[in-house]
Amino acid sequence: MGASRKSIKTQAFSSSWKAIDKQWLRSAPTQDTGFLKQLFADGMFEVQRGGIVESGEEMRKAIGTPGRHIHIDVDNVVVRVIYGDMAIITDRTPQEGTAADGRKVSGEYAVMRVLMKKEGNWRAIAAHMTPLKASTSAPPVKGESGGKIETISAEQELIELDHKWVDAATSGDADFLKRFFGDHMFEVQADGPVAPAAELLKGIAAPKPGQFEGYSDQIQVRGIYGDTAILTDRRVLKGKASDGHDIDAQWRVTRVLVKQGEKWRAVASALTTIEQN
Repeated sequence: MGASRKSIKTQAFSSSWKAIDKQWLRSAPTQDTGFLKQLFADGMFEVQRGGIVESGEEMRKAIGTPGRHIHIDVDNVVVRVIYGDMAIITDRTPQEGTAADGRKVSGEYAVMRVLMKKEGNWRAIAAHMTPLKASTSAPPVKGESGGKIETISAEQELIELDHKWVDAATSGDADFLKRFFGDHMFEVQADGPVAPAAELLKGIAAPKPGQFEGYSDQIQVRGIYGDTAILTDRRVLKGKASDGHDIDAQWRVTRVLVKQGEKWRAVASALTTIEQN
């Protein structure tokens, strides 16, 4: 019976989301910033190509710029999980058109979207774009957005968990992550595929030839919405591979956590490579 109710709930959300998604997609080519203002919740942000973060306000400003003509499509929409009034989906989003400065825009992305139900309506609180193909789009405006932070102690706890998460992934501590990952945990990886928790844990536990060190910084709690928290960070991995060549990689990561039994559990993450000069 429980599984049946969950299936019905997911189907109902899928139907509701498809209608919202069509409006969201139409708003870009038609420059309907009024609809986006209604759709975006306070603290809404998007991680874009190159690891740059734009706030909802910056996104609306960019979409409304005269001379911008971008066609956006979407397919492969998958409802990954619904926790109470929070839902996470992934999709494939191709873009094609012309930027406001006349440059051609072309790109294809795996996108993780996080939505929250507020007063009976689904509102967008975060999106994370991971390039599937090389993009020629004009670089977005660099900006930082803020969410609703409930307490300093809650924010500090989440920051500490971010460090523990990355430390465990770097050191191969799959036991800690198995306890930390919530049901249906998944990750949109830097090259686009979606990996479930079992696949992530298998890769983390596997021996890694070479010498590496990794850490996270630039951690920002974007919002705490009841039992859901969203944060972004920069993950850095440095070292030498088994063949001797240097490794120096950086990713912008969006992380979603849900409080279950008074403990924060990781339920989703998405990575985008940071473009280094």
